[in-house]
Order: sequence, then C-alpha cells, then structure tokens
Amino acid sequence: MKQIIYLIAALLVSALLTAQSIPNGDFEQWTTYNFFEPSDWISSNTETIHENNWITVLPVVGHDGIGQAIRVSTDGQNGRVMPGYFSNTLGDPLLGEGGTEYHDIPHSMTGYARYHTLGADTSLLVIAFKKEGNLIGLHVIPFYGNQNSFVPFEHFFELSEVPDTVIMAAVSSDVRNPELMTTGSFLELDDLTFQGRFVMPQLPNHDFESWNHSHIHHAHDWKSEGRHVDLTEETPFGNYAVSVTSYTDWEGHVHASGIKTGYMGANGEWFGGFPYGYLSDTLKGWYKYLTDGEDAGCISVEMISGSVSLGGAFYQFYPTDDWTYFEIPMQLSQQPDTLRVQIMSTALPYDEATPGSTLMIDNLQLTSQPLAIAPLRIDAPGEPYPNPAVALIHVPLPINYKGDIHVLVYDERGALAKTYNFHQPESILRLPLDALAPGNYVYEVRSTEWLYGGRFVKNR
Repeated sequence: MKQIIYLIAALLVSALLTAQSIPNGDFEQWTTYNFFEPSDWISSNTETIHENNWITVLPVVGHDGIGQAIRVSTDGQNGRVMPGYFSNTLGDPLLGEGGTEYHDIPHSMTGYARYHTLGADTSLLVIAFKKEGNLIGLHVIPFYGNQNSFVPFEHFFELSEVPDTVIMAAVSSDVRNPELMTTGSFLELDDLTFQGRFVMPQLPNHDFESWNHSHIHHAHDWKSEGRHVDLTEETPFGNYAVSVTSYTDWEGHVHASGIKTGYMGANGEWFGGFPYGYLSDTLKGWYKYLTDGEDAGCISVEMISGSVSLGGAFYQFYPTDDWTYFEIPMQLSQQPDTLRVQIMSTALPYDEATPGSTLMIDNLQLTSQPLAIAPLRIDAPGEPYPNPAVALIHVPLPINYKGDIHVLVYDERGALAKTYNFHQPESILRLPLDALAPGNYVYEVRSTEWLYGGRFVKNR
C-alpha cells in the first residue's frame, strides 16, 4: 500500500511538468500597450486593443502646426473591420443615446478636417441635440475622398427650441453601411466649435489639446471583450491571474467583460480556438468571484469538428473571497479537432447582473494536458497528526509563513477528494475530515512559491 501511495504522489508531481495545453492558461504572459486617450472623450482604443491589438485613436499635430488634433482610423483582421471612434456617450450617437448636458441654441459648428477614405467608405461626424430624452436634431457630416491638409468646414443647424443634451461623435468609417467600411480609412479633426449669436458653451476638450497617458494589459493567446479586462497580482500561483469586471453603460445597463480563445467574425460568429482531440477530459483551475449582488461569473467550453459543434460545457462561479479550486467534466461521443474557451464576468441571462462583479481565474488547464508549471518542491516541515485520524488532522506549515495556502487531498485512485483554502493561517493547518470516507489519502500543500506533500489514513 505504501508503494501505491508514493506512486500516486509521484504522478501528481510529474503531471505538473508535462506540456502546456491551454495557451497561456496560467496567465503569466501579457503585453502592455501604452497609448494616449483624449480627455473628456470615450474612444475605441480599449475595444480595438483588446480585440486585435490596434490603437485606432491617437493625437496628431493640429491644423495650426502647433497644437494637437485627433485622428480616428480603421483597422481590420480575419474579415472583421474595426473603425476608430471618439464620443461623449457610451450609447449609439445615431440613435440619440446618452450625451452631455447642454442648454443653448448654436446656429452652426465649425472645425478643421483632414481625411483619407478608401473605396466607397465615408468618415462621419455626428452631432445630435435632445430635449427631455427626445431627439430634436440629428446631423451627420460626411467626409470622403482624399484631403491631404487640414481644411476649415462649417455645418449649420436649425434648432427650434433649446436642447438640454448634446451628443458628439466621430468615426473613421461608415458604420451605417458596414459592407463599405475599409481598412486604412482615417479622419482627423480639430477645434470643433459651436457658433452662435452670443458666446456659445463648448464641450470639454473640443480642441483636443488635452490627452492622458493610458495603458492596457493584454493576455497573450486570448481575445478580450468589454472594457474591464486586466491582469491581477492577487494570485495563488505565479505572478499574475486574469481579472474581468462587469460595468454599466450610459443607461445603467450592465455589460460583462471577458476573454476567449479564437476571435469573433464580422457577424458575431466564434472562430478559431486551439487544436484538441480528446473524447473525455476535465477542465480545471482556480477562481475568485467578488460581487455586491446575486451575480455569477461563468466559463463556457465548446468542442468543434470541422465547423460543426459537438457540444461543450458550462460552469457558473458564485461569490467567494478565497481562491477556490474547480473542475468541469467534459464528455463527447465524437472526436473533436478544436476547443474553444470563454470566460465572462457575468453569466447570461443578465437578470442578476451587478456592476463591479469581478471574476479572477488562474491556472486554467486540462487533465489530459496540464500546465507546465512546477513550483519549488520542499520537504514537509513535519508529519501530520494524529495519523490515523478520525475527524480532524493537523498539518504543520513552514515557520513564519504568511500568505494564502491551498490543500488538495487525493484518494488512493489519484482522484481529487477535497480542497481546503486558508488565508493567513497559523503555523498548523487544521483539516476537518467529515467529508472524507475512511481510507488512505495523499495531500498536497501549495503556496504561491512552493509545495510539499504527505499522506494520512482516515479511520471510522
């Protein structure tokens, strides 16, 4: 029996040294994108960097050759074209969603523009006025062709009443006609100024002289969606884990943030993934979920053969302040060739969606192909006692250790039987054994830097 127990322990350690399956499943590999954001405006940069690593909004030299102007440009990949934009609303400007408080009647807008559009594409400047939530004026100014230097323009309004809200946005391609949007189109604007009989109030940073340095962390081998995807150093293993957070739009609707393998096509289809060919497997990892409501995060898995979905798995994460181990069994009757994984901060349907809900994931791996992560294995600081045990066993910790601890207990067959999580424990771990059947067990104690193991017997 001792030989069997030692063999199980050896296999558990050696499994940690095999080839990585899910690319960057330990979330240790990130690229930092540094860029500038126009103050007081919302831009497409967060979306386009997360989706395809593109910066689509940036400052350029202004029309006077001294100050700054704004440039929005269209990029594309895998059949999906992504225009650059800036706006003062998280809603759709063409539908009059959102906006900024404004109480005056301008007769026109003046500014400077430089642009280059390809094919039948058209860049757009949108100005909309609202009163009590209703549109009272929608103006779409087109820019198309090739203009190599800044030229002044003026667009006139005909407002019959004083608005209470104004919306302003610009986009590098014609979002009204997606089939016309073309990679390479761009629009540069400067000094967008309301004109009127008297001195008109202006939108903040209407001259684009103010910019803020910003950065985004992007996980290698994953595509991101939503506005709040980042790395976190609050992790049970290694240096980093991934963190995704739900957020609200201008109307208070909650949106999820998430990451996925593969990419979304122009019509929202999920393409790509990574090679995979197992009929039976288990997806496992560690998670933490923080929310102020009844929200739940989720992970979904889809297995593909050719272009046909063979099935998948879905798992919801409920609130826990501690890093917690999870397993998702997967079973198929037909061999797949591709696996796709998606992680979201809020699970559909969004009935219980709560802004600020945050899902953290680390060490995501498959039983068939574990991650190539080998924490330093150290000698156990002492033997567990009493051993054999009935209801409780004590496991010594290294002297003066402070930090999170995870204990995994395996039965004689090598199957995970119980997980314990400790935050800032004392020098002795106390493991209740009520949930374990009588028998022989192997345990593994893990910190972020080391691991050690042992064995014990539970009696009736």
